[in-house]
Amino acid sequence: MQREIIEHEDRWIILPLRQSRIVATEWHSNQVDLILDTGFKVVVGYDAELSLRTSKEESPGRHELTHWSSEEAERILESEILSPVFFKSGGARIALRNGWLLLLADRPATSPAAVYSQSSLLWTRDGLSSQTEYPVLRIDPWTGQLVTTLEWPPRPSDLAINYESDDINE
Repeated sequence: MQREIIEHEDRWIILPLRQSRIVATEWHSNQVDLILDTGFKVVVGYDAELSLRTSKEESPGRHELTHWSSEEAERILESEILSPVFFKSGGARIALRNGWLLLLADRPATSPAAVYSQSSLLWTRDGLSSQTEYPVLRIDPWTGQLVTTLEWPPRPSDLAINYESDDINE
């Protein structure tokens, strides 16, 4: 199992989920827990969608989990994960070996969405947790190469800037 999380400008690819198999589905009142054979758990709301081979929103084959019976949905979901992509906008696209995609919309959603590694939180719609178990490797968007330098710190919020002035020292 690869232990890295690849960070792109707009998404994370959580490589430890790759080649995991969804082996059980637990249906709760407001969420569905997908239990993986590697100790991970993916939590989604009932507004999560399944689509066969396309992520286009207007696809006629794209439906919420509740479109299928729980038995049908479980049959579709019990497959190996090939591509676990989690967007910084809060959405996700998990491609399964059987050709189906599990999609979480990035629209403002109140439904649960999370990934757990054993019992520790790894990802929510708000982003990655500050875990240290899986190293995050940043990829340069222009070159596709690994970024090995530190990120620039954000500008302090209390920094007084006079945008009307021509003096660069002001």
